Amino acid sequence: MRSQNGVSSIEVAMMFVVISIVAVVALPTLGKVKNTIDIESVDQHQSIQKVKSAYALAIAQTGDFPRLDDLVEFIDADFASQTNSFSGIIFRDGKHRLTVNTYRDTDCRLLTSNKEPGVTDVVRCI
Repeated sequence: MRSQNGVSSIEVAMMFVVISIVAVVALPTLGKVKNTIDIESVDQHQSIQKVKSAYALAIAQTGDFPRLDDLVEFIDADFASQTNSFSGIIFRDGKHRLTVNTYRDTDCRLLTSNKEPGVTDVVRCI
């Protein structure tokens, strides 16, 4: 018997067929996942922009940083409210239900809250 070094052309062809079948099955699924992620990121971006626009209007009309409950009134959506923890705004716009965090410091590090003693729900950053 002789020892065999390397692979035959039939083995290479079979590997090519197997890889092709896996690619044909897997690629459409991966494309759907990517499209879903893109839609979610676009929706999140639009929700943040909607709240930032309301925030700018609230500052322009009141002349000061708005409280969280005042900011809700400026949001143009089907429904808008404070989150249960008072750390942001939840609203429904069309078929999407979106949540945007609000912050009580200008560095966007400390979430708004009026449940903590001495902490107000004044929004200074979105």
